[in-house]
Parts: sequence; C-alpha cells; structure tokens
Amino acid sequence: MSNNNLFKKFLDYAIGSGIVLILGFVSSPLNTRLFSPDEFGKFSMFLLVGNVINAIVLLGLDQSFVRYFYIEDEKNRGKLLYKTFKLSLIFCIFTTLLIVIFKEAFLQLISKNQSYQLLMLIGLNNFALLFNRFALLVVRMQQKGKLFSALQVIQKITNIIVILMLFFTTERNFLILAYAAVISNIVATFIGVGAEKNLWSFKNSTGKINTSYRELLKYGYPLIFTFLITWLFQSSDRLFVKYYKGYEELGIYSAAFSIIALLNAVQMAFSMFWVPVAYEKFENDSNSKSFFTQINQVVTFVMFSISVFIILFKDIIVLILGESYRSASLIIPFLVFMPLMYTISETTVLGINFRKKSQYHILIAVITAIINLIGHWIFVPKLGGIGAAISTGITYIVFFSLRTLFSKKLYKNNYNLKAFYIVTFNLVLFSTYATFNSINTPYILLGAFNIIVLLFIYRKIITNWFNYFYKNKKNLKRFTLKG
Repeated sequence: MSNNNLFKKFLDYAIGSGIVLILGFVSSPLNTRLFSPDEFGKFSMFLLVGNVINAIVLLGLDQSFVRYFYIEDEKNRGKLLYKTFKLSLIFCIFTTLLIVIFKEAFLQLISKNQSYQLLMLIGLNNFALLFNRFALLVVRMQQKGKLFSALQVIQKITNIIVILMLFFTTERNFLILAYAAVISNIVATFIGVGAEKNLWSFKNSTGKINTSYRELLKYGYPLIFTFLITWLFQSSDRLFVKYYKGYEELGIYSAAFSIIALLNAVQMAFSMFWVPVAYEKFENDSNSKSFFTQINQVVTFVMFSISVFIILFKDIIVLILGESYRSASLIIPFLVFMPLMYTISETTVLGINFRKKSQYHILIAVITAIINLIGHWIFVPKLGGIGAAISTGITYIVFFSLRTLFSKKLYKNNYNLKAFYIVTFNLVLFSTYATFNSINTPYILLGAFNIIVLLFIYRKIITNWFNYFYKNKKNLKRFTLKG
C-alpha cells in the first residue's frame, strides 16, 4: 500500500471526525447550558449502563468479525456478518427480557425516580447500540472512510436536532438527552445498513463459510470477560463519584469528560482507519515491521501535541460549558491520558491481535481494573472528580505499558519506548500542576517545555513529514480539489 493511498484513506476518516469535532463544540455547551449538572449526571449513568449492556451482548463477536474479515473469502463476508451478528442479537433479546423482569432494581441504577419511559429507552438503546456497532464495523472493515465519516456527521447532527426539538416541547430532564442518543444511533444505523445492503442481504443469513462458530467464539469469548473488566476499569470513576459526591459532581465530571470526548474524535478517526489497514498489512506481509513503527511514531507525536495544547488552554475551553461547570477545568488535565494512551496503544497492541492471543486482554483488563479501583478508593473521597481523573490518568499509563509489553513478546518491534516515557513523565508533571492551578507563568513555562521536548525528540518524524508533503504537494492538492 503506497503512502499516498494510506494518507488518502486516513483523510477520508479524518474529515468526518473533524466535522464531528466542530459539532462537538456546539453540542457540549448546548447540553451543559440547557441541563443542570444533576440531570447531566443522570444522563451519564444512562450512557454508562447502555455501554455495559452492549459490551455483554456482543459476546466479543464484533471483534471476531473484525479479526476474520480478511481471512474469510470476500464472497462469504456477508455470511460472516450474519454468523457473528445473530448470536449477539439473540443474547440482546434475552438480556432485555431480564431487564424488564427485574426493572425496579435495574432502574435504581440510573435514577431514583423510576419511569417506564426510561425502561423503554433502555430497551431501545440495547438494540440500537448492537445494530449500530455492526453497521459501522461493516463500513469500517471495507475501509470506506467517506461513508463512515458521513455516518458520524449524520449521527451528531441528528443528536443536536432531537435535543433542540424535545427541549422546547417536553419536560426538561435527562430523558431528552437519552432520546437524542437513541434516535441518532437508529438513524445512522438505518443509513449504514442501507448503504451496505449487499452484505446485509438476507440471502447471506444462511450458508456455510470457512470460519466456524467454534473459531469465532474461541476468539471472542475471552473478550466478554475483558469487556466486563474493562467496563469496571473505564466506568468505576463515575460510579465512585456518584457514590461519594452525588449527581451534581458526577455531572461536572461528565462535562469534563465531554471535552475530552472531543479528543476521542481524533482517536476514533485513527482507530477506524488503522485497525483494518493493520490487519490487511499483516495478512499480506507479516514482516513489514518498519511500517508499524513509523505509524506509532507519528501517532505518538500528534496525540501528545494535542494533549499539551488542551491542558494549556483548559481554562479557556471550559468557558463554553457554562458557569455551573467551571470547576471541570481542574478535572481535564489527567483525563487527557485516556484517549492519549489508548490511541497510541492501538499501534503497539498489534502482536496480541495478530497472534490471536485474546486471553492477554483479560490479564491486562484485570490488572488495570484493580489499580483503577485502588486509585479511586484513595483519591475520590477526598478530591471528588479531580481524584477520579488522577486515578484514571495513572491507570491508562499502566494500560498502555501492559498492552505494549505483552504485544512485544508476541510480535517484536521497536517503538522507541525510552522517548515515549520521557514525554509521558513531562506531561504527568504538567498535568499535576495544571490540576491544582489556573494559568500563570510557571503553567505556561511547563507547557512550553513539553512542546520543546516533543519537537526535539520527534524531530526526525517532523522532518520526514515535511519532506513527504513537500514532494507530494501536487498529489495532495489534486486529491483535495477532487474531494
């Protein structure tokens, strides 16, 4: 695969994520200005519960679909889709029935004011998330970046429109945000399925393929436990904040999370583009290690640069959220480690996935979950949302380290980890100062120091970038005009 094609594919994904990023600067302040921290906290719990259910009902088969997509014959990929999707759909129906049976206890997880309207939304959300997951995976694995970008944008715009429509016509509470989330998922899913109707055709629901159920489940089932433990790892912060500090503090913490979610747009653009490209590259040439090293170095520089600037301007960025959410600025610095470390680890975790050793994901999830819980137990009672952010940031550094360590045992490669940990240490120092201080002279100096160190350590990458774009500026210009 040529560098031009690779860059073109990334741009296809990045354009949509860029638009979503811009729309995020509309939706985040819209939500925080229209809804109180208390209501925003309840919506955060709704999303949390929905994501947990989705992780359970998937049975890890979404990852099996991804892993075997390029192994399976192209004519059988629609059958592979149905083979993985059907089991998850059956389990989703079963899980939703259990929720209905034990509705009173279940609804207490989200809000003390139980509502059958909320129960209906949870049920719809279960199926919307499941269909949406596979609809996007089908587009992603075929590397149709423009279509994937369009679906992202449609989903975000629909979310904003539904919030505005319902805010002026119904009771103003977190259910409006829940309706918007569910409806926007459904709209994007219908369009995604319609666009890929050949793979979703019912004729693919029967027939044999090379990949057996046993292979799919063998690869996927360890990931069920991984997802559950990862959920504990990724969600315990909000559970601890809710338990010790209540919905209002949870709402402020979630608002800070929504700012970091804008950085997730960059993470998603890269992950959606990278995973199918990495698998295809490995299947075609398993010895092309320099390719993976170069991508890792580029992603490391870009993600650290973005993170430094977010921390530098956190006191300005937080102004968009509204006066009730000003304290979210102190939560932001350590939360940047979540998308930062996760995105970079996507370039170093490859050995585990290439060798189909999904059991390592369980071990990583268990270790990080334990560290995260201990961190929350120590920091949250005293520091609230700030403590949860500190614990989360530290845990994601461990998460990256473990993913990289186990991956290198299975697929040895040079990721220049010495340089990585130098810039990580510098960013931890900067984040620590920024967590307890607003912008001042030492603050600016620390930020500038981080940028200078980044530029020095990754100067070769920057030089290569400059030379590449200079030599190919005519091709890039031509592509931009066509796009």
